[in-house]
Amino acid sequence: MDIPQISFPNTDEEFINNPYPYLKELREKSPLHLDVESGLVLITHFDDVKNVQKSKNFSSSEPENYEKKEATIVNKKDYEFFWKTEEFNLLNLEGTIHSELRGLVAKAFSNRQVQELRPFMERKSKELLEKVNKDSFDLLADYAQPYSISVIGELLGVPEEDYDKFLYWSHAIVKMYDLKVSDENALEAEKAAREFYVYMNDLIDSKNADPQNDMISRLSQVSENDQKLTRDQIICTVILLLNAGHEATVNTIGNSIVALNQNDIETKDLHKKFEIKDIIEELIRWDSPLQFFQRWVVEDTELSGYELPRNSKVAILLGSANRDNLAFSEAEKVDFERENLSHTSFGGGVHFCLGAHLARLELEVSFENLFSYDIQLLASPERTGAFGIRGFKNILVKI
Repeated sequence: MDIPQISFPNTDEEFINNPYPYLKELREKSPLHLDVESGLVLITHFDDVKNVQKSKNFSSSEPENYEKKEATIVNKKDYEFFWKTEEFNLLNLEGTIHSELRGLVAKAFSNRQVQELRPFMERKSKELLEKVNKDSFDLLADYAQPYSISVIGELLGVPEEDYDKFLYWSHAIVKMYDLKVSDENALEAEKAAREFYVYMNDLIDSKNADPQNDMISRLSQVSENDQKLTRDQIICTVILLLNAGHEATVNTIGNSIVALNQNDIETKDLHKKFEIKDIIEELIRWDSPLQFFQRWVVEDTELSGYELPRNSKVAILLGSANRDNLAFSEAEKVDFERENLSHTSFGGGVHFCLGAHLARLELEVSFENLFSYDIQLLASPERTGAFGIRGFKNILVKI
């Protein structure tokens, strides 16, 4: 049986503003679709996406590179420094190198160490909300971005005067993760990656000379069976934390407040009416900050009645899976009391998000403070223009 062919409209402005009606049409027509332009098989149903996330028949690396000590996301020659920040990215590794590297990173990134950041998060969140012009401010630029980058900076041990640099590097590099990347964005990402790589080498030298109670110091010191992280592995881990821990958190805060307004749900005291953890999971499900992941087919595989040959490539559509009515009752509705609060946004299997505990704590603290106010949109916010990393350029609000 042939997979239905489509031309996926991931650069269409109307689609980017609200992709969910189109994704619902795809789900209703077929669980799999072949995008003729990218050659990707798009996987739309919740159960199939979960299957791909957990199955060993799908890989982040090309099958022939499965046990090699490198990922295969970009052309090394064209994007030398972007490659240097991706080469040991846990999301793009498989096999022994992935398990060994993940184990070392996990030792330096425990739940206890993350929980120690709670007082800092609470203080920073309240401080930022007290400073804003309550009649009109940008929820992202004035609150979510400085809040999130401060938390990441505190975790890593980055000097506060360098937070703006980290914001720029994160914004520039993350653009490389969309389905289609313009030459302009690729060049800017390479420039940012070069600056980040040079900076991180200097910072690691500083931490090695004078270790502190921060994650970069811990990453430099952690060992297991006489194995230690290399300098490049540390750098790749830090950029992953920066992109996933900062960008995803900022976009979740923005997407969530807009979603509540769009669904006529009052923000004030929301956390007193429902469990804060249920609010977080449901808002992530309803409008996922990350919309897709790509995977290689390692062995000939059948999925929902379709044959996927070895070496073919798929894209699991997380946002589509999270709106699947076969998995969620009234999936289009925001429901903080639904029985199934599982979603696909944190991944699954060996690639389950290593920083999920950090993201959830950041959001818990942030929402508890934001929900002290009745937050109202002052204008219709504009999307960033990207499909893969779903967020807004700015969100004007009053509280």
